[in-house]
Amino acid sequence: MTERPRTALITGAAGFCGSYLGELLLGQGVRVVGVDRVASSGAPYRFESLDLRDEAAVRRIVAETRPDWLVHLAALTDPAAPAGDLYQVNVLATIRLLEVVQTAVPDCTVLIAGSSAQYGLTRPDENPITEAQLFRPVTQYAVSKATQDMVGGMASAAGLPVIRTRTFNIVGPRQSPAFVTAAFARQIAEIEHGLREPVIEVGNLAAQRDFVDVRDVARAYWLALERGRAGAIYNVCSGQGRRIQELLDGLLALSTVRDIEVRRDPQRLQPADVPAQVGSYDRLRADTGWQPQIPWEQSLRDLLDYWRASMNTEQ
Repeated sequence: MTERPRTALITGAAGFCGSYLGELLLGQGVRVVGVDRVASSGAPYRFESLDLRDEAAVRRIVAETRPDWLVHLAALTDPAAPAGDLYQVNVLATIRLLEVVQTAVPDCTVLIAGSSAQYGLTRPDENPITEAQLFRPVTQYAVSKATQDMVGGMASAAGLPVIRTRTFNIVGPRQSPAFVTAAFARQIAEIEHGLREPVIEVGNLAAQRDFVDVRDVARAYWLALERGRAGAIYNVCSGQGRRIQELLDGLLALSTVRDIEVRRDPQRLQPADVPAQVGSYDRLRADTGWQPQIPWEQSLRDLLDYWRASMNTEQ
């Protein structure tokens, strides 16, 4: 008899990280099932449109797929979203999902993808941030993700094999322009295609962040599933801090248009911005051997090329 292939159920499969993770797992011989609220993802594996707030639908998909791994990426990420929506999606839906898994497939390893936003305000001496860092979230989104993380910790203590990740600022092709990296890249691509004046609008360029390529993130999730410890918490990051100014300068240096004006847009400023956040991935490396592989310059180039191609498609 041939051994049944392992099955991974991915929530938020049509999203930025979900699309890369699904492709990676498929290439590893894993049977992939993706769910998301979108109608269709065009994914090369089974995909269903499903709202995690629909408990009956969640019970059905878990019972049908009986996953070996559940990667919970689905989340409402807009900091401006109503607080009630953030907690409904990021917290209450996670509680119900974990309850369903605990009942139907208690041996399923669950990876809950958290965010460095959970750490919030950190002092200079607290960087690089380890997994022991206290949470000081400064937005409702960050509070909702911190609560989701603690919900995962409770499920782990109750016996469900849960791994929690806290991923820092992700960069790479396919990213939504709601995020600063893609917002810059799209504006530059629009300028190159003559779709806007040679002016790029920016927010706070002084903030320091830890950027990690989305393809490295997908590989980190895969290795955490394969080699990580149940109950463990892992930072996913590059371990290097870069100011937003450096991000912008790197993209501008790749542009075919020179003398682009940089203009401050007050609406792009975050009402509660964290001055500096740099992570440590020592624990993830020790347990799984993971470390970032994609160079910073490649991440920027691939991101800008993605938006250039998008402009060509739209014209």
